[in-house]
Amino acid sequence: MPVVVERYTLTSLDEIASVFGATVPDGAVPRFNVAPLQAAPIRTASSLAMARWGLLPPWRGHGGKRGPHVLYAPVGSPVGSPVGSIDQVPLLRNAFKAQRCLVIADGFFVWRRAGKRSAPVWVHPAPDPQRPDARSRTVGLAGLAATHRDDGQLSFAIIVGGASPLVASIVAVPGAPPEPDLVAPIAIARDSYTAWLTGSRDAARALLAHEPTGWRADPVSTWVNAVEHDDPRCIEPLGNPAQGQLF
Repeated sequence: MPVVVERYTLTSLDEIASVFGATVPDGAVPRFNVAPLQAAPIRTASSLAMARWGLLPPWRGHGGKRGPHVLYAPVGSPVGSPVGSIDQVPLLRNAFKAQRCLVIADGFFVWRRAGKRSAPVWVHPAPDPQRPDARSRTVGLAGLAATHRDDGQLSFAIIVGGASPLVASIVAVPGAPPEPDLVAPIAIARDSYTAWLTGSRDAARALLAHEPTGWRADPVSTWVNAVEHDDPRCIEPLGNPAQGQLF
């Protein structure tokens, strides 16, 4: 399963309270390079909270050990997936039924293949014309959450489904056939947040078919490649930002 997101961004907290209808949690700061196993804000059915990226089962396994963390929850069963889909694995199936969440973000990184190297691209919603100083807009990515029974640790996984034409065009290898089973995060429509968080399983499943428009792809520097880099340089555009792709 070629997963095309290893990091994502939440570069501004300005819209969170108004968009998600809850108080920004303590510990939330603008992030320019959120990586797996790091803490970031999510919206649950009850509140905004800080959670760790990497879904853990609420229980302990054999020998008292915690289970492996799950970064991505596939909608289907792509070839090569390290985990089953949200319909197959009990942890994911149960979370999809009872503890869906919104992963708060304003973009994610995709790496374009360039020979033996990979060039990072920031994929994000085009900014609101009424906010000329902003480079993106805050969105809620479909996610699953779990709370560990021992210490109350809240964790989450990002649901992934078929990649959009914009994302597919970034990772496409010139002259090669399209890569099968390419997946990417799924953005839930803003007017469907409540239905996603509290609606029935079938209603929530239907929301995963949403295909947002008005997203951009801006090439950025390799500064973002290092996990320890988490500052505005991660999203500085290369060349003229107006030349980024827009779908």
